[in-house]
Amino acid sequence: MFFILSKTLFFLLTPINWIVGLLLYAFFGKHEKRTRRAFKLGLILLVVLSNPFLSNVMFKWWEREAVPINKLEGVYDIAIVLGGFSDVNEHPRDRLHLSEAADRLTNAIELYKTGKVRKILVTSGSAMVVGEKVSEGKITGEFLDRIGIPASDFIIEPDSRNTHENAIYTAKILREQYPDARCLLITSGFHFPRAGRAFRKAGVEFTPFATDILSNPIKWTPQHLILPNSHSLSIWQRLIKEWVGLAAYKVLGYA
Repeated sequence: MFFILSKTLFFLLTPINWIVGLLLYAFFGKHEKRTRRAFKLGLILLVVLSNPFLSNVMFKWWEREAVPINKLEGVYDIAIVLGGFSDVNEHPRDRLHLSEAADRLTNAIELYKTGKVRKILVTSGSAMVVGEKVSEGKITGEFLDRIGIPASDFIIEPDSRNTHENAIYTAKILREQYPDARCLLITSGFHFPRAGRAFRKAGVEFTPFATDILSNPIKWTPQHLILPNSHSLSIWQRLIKEWVGLAAYKVLGYA
């Protein structure tokens, strides 16, 4: 139930949906005073949320900073890789179709190939509410096998649907099979504040390794201070999803 509610809530809290809703009401509403207010509010939201400077500052404040590989101490037994790095519904399905979060997996493979980690644990099922449910974990396991990584060196958790389940199911695997493992947790920098809390709540000890850092150095040019940018809307969408997700996890005791 929580899984379905979280997906619905995310849709309702997407900034572009607020703007479109307000502008539609402004154009088709019958109460003149309210429609003017809706238009002004929609316009204000569009200007603020499309400002690249504001979105970048907020994202930089929120996301976890990446750790240089040479700063990692010793060899880790397991690199825990959170899903969300591929599109399992893309065709043809004879290959892995990586998404913009691909660094989660490619960084883990690099760490494995360079001897920084001994095993890769991928935790990811299907996040689909309706339609065909394809496990990202299973697809990734097939990919790792195809590129020559021995089956003994990767672990697939194929059932989790969200970050909470990533943590719970991974903790169970570690307790039962690798109780003393030294772990590296790999996920996107913007996802770390929620993911890190969820994994610690589940009892998993780890060293953080943030990937696909999306914030940029602060720039004081007109292009970055004033000119609107559609990418900023997607930045706010990620932030709001993580803020609401973390708040819900705290209320439910997941983080």
